[in-house]
Amino acid sequence: KVSDLTDAVDWALAENQRAGSPYFGRIDPAQIAYSGWSCGGVQALQVANDPRVKTMVIHNSGVLNNGPTNMTGVSVGKEVLQTLHTPVIYIEGGPKDIAYENGMDDFTRISHVPAAIANLPVGHGGTFNEPNGGAAASVAVSWLNWQLRGDAQSAKRFVGEDCGLCKDAQWSLQRKQFPNTPGSK
Repeated sequence: KVSDLTDAVDWALAENQRAGSPYFGRIDPAQIAYSGWSCGGVQALQVANDPRVKTMVIHNSGVLNNGPTNMTGVSVGKEVLQTLHTPVIYIEGGPKDIAYENGMDDFTRISHVPAAIANLPVGHGGTFNEPNGGAAASVAVSWLNWQLRGDAQSAKRFVGEDCGLCKDAQWSLQRKQFPNTPGSK
């Protein structure tokens, strides 16, 4: 259920404050991200308006282009993109990814928050079955380290004239609403 995402954050934040919890004082409530893969990406978009969230990572997903997305308890249209209030990255599997067209269209429609879309032509399964989640997981971790922790080294994969993904022939990166991001491929 979509509410599982917000319920999980509620639980974690409560455990962060509960004396005796193994998570007591160990969770930074200023570093919350929502992420999802495929149908889960649409679910993450459904709760994008949560004021606690600082960034979003959408894997191999996007809201359907031909009407509302009706799956896993979610009925959502492209209007949900207007609820984004944080930077977002879509990590897609290139043109062979069943979600590619939807994700690309989502990216095109987002004009009010920093947005990026990174494509690695591996299809809908991404690289999650590779050790440590493969290249797609590495990009997601870099994004989270940059967005949540302000890690300058991680940021270099996404911004600047010599951004890492911009120079990596395997990846295609587009970005907008970020400072110092002229040009992309």
